[in-house]
Amino acid sequence: MHSNLNDLIASYPVCCSKSKVASENGKIFEINSNEDFTRIKIDGCLITSQNVEKCDFGFVRHSNDNFYFVELKGKKIEKAYNQILSTIDYFNRNLIVIPKENRFGFIVSSSVPKAGISTNNLKQDFAKKHGRILEIKNKVLLYTPK
Repeated sequence: MHSNLNDLIASYPVCCSKSKVASENGKIFEINSNEDFTRIKIDGCLITSQNVEKCDFGFVRHSNDNFYFVELKGKKIEKAYNQILSTIDYFNRNLIVIPKENRFGFIVSSSVPKAGISTNNLKQDFAKKHGRILEIKNKVLLYTPK
């Protein structure tokens, strides 16, 4: 277990870069900020096991140790949501415990169902049990931290 996020980053230098953008198959997550962030490739780098559901990327906001769990997905929003929850659980058990109020979830999909019950339920469930906010967007998610 790591004692802080800088320790985690130092332990996996090959998975980390100074970037505020993640993209995959035409889907883009970008952080709109002048602050210092580190991007961590989670799937296939930080977590290599094929037996663990995991999200694609994580971002560390160094000013306050917020952690952004990011999944770039096709159409399966619920699967993407489960990958983020599984990654949070994996972090808590194996890497570092990130307090709930410091966790943010982001899903960028190729198509988002119209704001119906399903996406709203996921957002409420996340805010209640797992983190601060969950944002779900189609194709491009430009996030400006508050």
